[in-house]
Amino acid sequence: MLQVSMSNTGTVLIADEHALLRDAFKMIVSRVLGPVRFLEAHDTESLFQALAQCPDIRLALVDPKIPGMCGGLRLHQIAWDYPLLPLVVVSSVISPNVVHRIAAMPSVHAFVSKCSTADELQAAIEATLQGRRVPAALSNHTVSSRRSCLTPRQEEIRQLLRQGLSNKTIAATLGISTGTVKNHITEIFKTLNTSNRMQAAQLDAES
Repeated sequence: MLQVSMSNTGTVLIADEHALLRDAFKMIVSRVLGPVRFLEAHDTESLFQALAQCPDIRLALVDPKIPGMCGGLRLHQIAWDYPLLPLVVVSSVISPNVVHRIAAMPSVHAFVSKCSTADELQAAIEATLQGRRVPAALSNHTVSSRRSCLTPRQEEIRQLLRQGLSNKTIAATLGISTGTVKNHITEIFKTLNTSNRMQAAQLDAES
């Protein structure tokens, strides 16, 4: 469901699956703009609903991984349909190819990693509102910065992967179910942009 916070000094759209992050983004935007009217979307359907209902949106912060984004393809549709809407993309995506592809869209002024600080996001918002584009520096992030996106439990499991342990052995070692181990490993692969256990485990050797 589309959520609206009322004010009369402009409209900013926040599109992220998680309410906690949307609240954090609103606080950072408010540092820059003061009181504004916020539109919140948690998936692609509510995002496009907001865009259709409010054509005078001043700024949009969008995670291209929200449900229904078709791997980020719908972000291209937004850029095409609303070419004058400045976009700040905030995502956990770390693949340099994906980052550069998104950052190359004319209306995308900044690509900010969710591993970034609040000050870095604020700087990106300020630059966007001034009509400036922020270089996509995410492609130059080190392996250590990518690993910092892992939760403590995920990093613990990744270290056990380095030892060549099976899911069953990892589960027994940590006192959790094998299903939970599988879920964590899936998230590790997504965060580190790896496709198998060996790649995830060998990142230390590359840093």
